[in-house]
Amino acid sequence: MAEGSDPALALLVGGGPAPGINGVISAATIEARNRGARVIGVLDGFEWLSRGDTGHVMPLEIRDVSRIHFRGGSILRTSRTNPTKDAAKLENVVRALRELGVRWLVTIGGDDTAFSASRVAAQAGGALSVVHVPKTIDNDLPLPGGIVTFGFETARHVGVSLVETIMEDARATSRWYLLVAMGRKAGHLALGIGKAAGATLTLIPEEFAGEKLRLTRLADVIEGSRASSRPSATTTATCGCPSCRSATCSGAS
Repeated sequence: MAEGSDPALALLVGGGPAPGINGVISAATIEARNRGARVIGVLDGFEWLSRGDTGHVMPLEIRDVSRIHFRGGSILRTSRTNPTKDAAKLENVVRALRELGVRWLVTIGGDDTAFSASRVAAQAGGALSVVHVPKTIDNDLPLPGGIVTFGFETARHVGVSLVETIMEDARATSRWYLLVAMGRKAGHLALGIGKAAGATLTLIPEEFAGEKLRLTRLADVIEGSRASSRPSATTTATCGCPSCRSATCSGAS
């Protein structure tokens, strides 16, 4: 819908998938429609908007979203496109939103999407109100103490179940297992899984700040720990200690 129509609220999702995305889309749409605002769902994050394309959107009504919180994934899909890396693409996003008549923008994503949203707001010069909903299983956004990003608790819970299962395999085979979790440069998820699963050893990238951690170094740390005397254990690593980013060694004996 062109500029000049009733102002709209737009929703878009950026970054990787996480539990709860559809719940946010549903809640925001229902609240906006109940207040009389037109709602637009933007497909594939900033991907199409950064090209100036206004065709990859869909109107959202309460009937479209009333039960989607039971579904995984994202009905709007997602993308890792970052328009801040190119001034022309950033301007394309602002222009496309203006053409769509968007007055309010709700972005759902992690730190990369949060930064993009802040730049879009600045580029719009006050013509666009932006709210970012912190979505990341990495839990690496600076929220008030005790508040975690949505998706983190579910990922931690599932991770604990996986570690507990592998623990039994480790015990049965008298082996050590290395598992990799997400987290990039933050060890929150690995630490959360390790604590909840009763891990023998947890390694996170924050403990190796400034060090280019290699697999041999990680092996030395594990072998040098008191856990090395165990006949079996499960080691969970985050894709984020510089080499494997965070690791949780979960004793299976």
